[in-house]
Amino acid sequence: MRRCQRYRPIHPNVPMGLSPPAATLKQSDGQSRHGLLGSLAQGEVVSSPWKPRLWLTVLLGIVLQPFVFLYVNRPRLFWGYLLVSLVTAGIDWYYELALTLLFSLICPLHAVMIARRYDPQTPRRWFNRASVAVGLYLAVMVSILGARTFLYEPYQVPSASMRPTLMEGNLFVAQKRGFAHRSLFGFTLPGSDQLDTARLQRGQIYVFYPPGHDALYVKRLMALPGDVIALTPDGVVINGERLPRELLSDSEGIRIYRERNGGQSYRIQQLDAAAPQPIQTFKVPQGHYFFLGDNRDNSNDSRYWGSVLAERVVGEMVWLVNKTDPAASTP
Repeated sequence: MRRCQRYRPIHPNVPMGLSPPAATLKQSDGQSRHGLLGSLAQGEVVSSPWKPRLWLTVLLGIVLQPFVFLYVNRPRLFWGYLLVSLVTAGIDWYYELALTLLFSLICPLHAVMIARRYDPQTPRRWFNRASVAVGLYLAVMVSILGARTFLYEPYQVPSASMRPTLMEGNLFVAQKRGFAHRSLFGFTLPGSDQLDTARLQRGQIYVFYPPGHDALYVKRLMALPGDVIALTPDGVVINGERLPRELLSDSEGIRIYRERNGGQSYRIQQLDAAAPQPIQTFKVPQGHYFFLGDNRDNSNDSRYWGSVLAERVVGEMVWLVNKTDPAASTP
């Protein structure tokens, strides 16, 4: 006797052995894959929800300061904070403050507030990555370091040896392009032995390392290689010719003169209370330069440690930022 087989209805679009829900699921999955491939083929960006990490936001804000706003997708705040931080850095340099340290507190706090309210559905842009913020920060720092090493660098006058031209605490910028001595973190860089000697002119002010000293000095160049310079009570004599000078003032024990050397006109001062000095004569060796301070009776200069090797000249003063005496900016 033959058993009767149970009747199973067959769905017209369902293969044998699969139930309709399974087939529908497989079909929907296939359609999704085709849709994704089609979107990628057409160049559309498929983004997933993303939100800045709070701990990383705090870290970037403390270290990178304005650059953290790139990570939290606020480029306008980045440019605004960057501009304000640069202005603040200039104020700090001029007034010897430390206001820029406040950005290590303000930037992370502001960025964390943004990160907490961040909408995960906001499209993530190319700069919303910590690696991009760090890379741009390093690029800016390297550019600044390169400019200070090879182009221009700010300095501060440490003493009264250049009065009345430079006062203690005055800030100035020296141009380093064309000069030989280049160092970075104590290491001498390639090309430090190449010097454009035409940049060294009598009467100009330069920054240099004196013989046997590791500290930078700022003095006025008085004599070139091969010159014979004599220091007398009546002024400076170079190669037998006395430098022209005229008395500008004589008060409170200080005499101010205007002296001319190499086409440059500048002021010097002498002290009435200074002990008389004998005539001193020096022959400047080849490849060396003779420097004096404008405060002739109170300056540690080439009279005491000798002429300076050309390769030890760092740069020429090109811009004086006067903080003390308005008259001091007139050399």
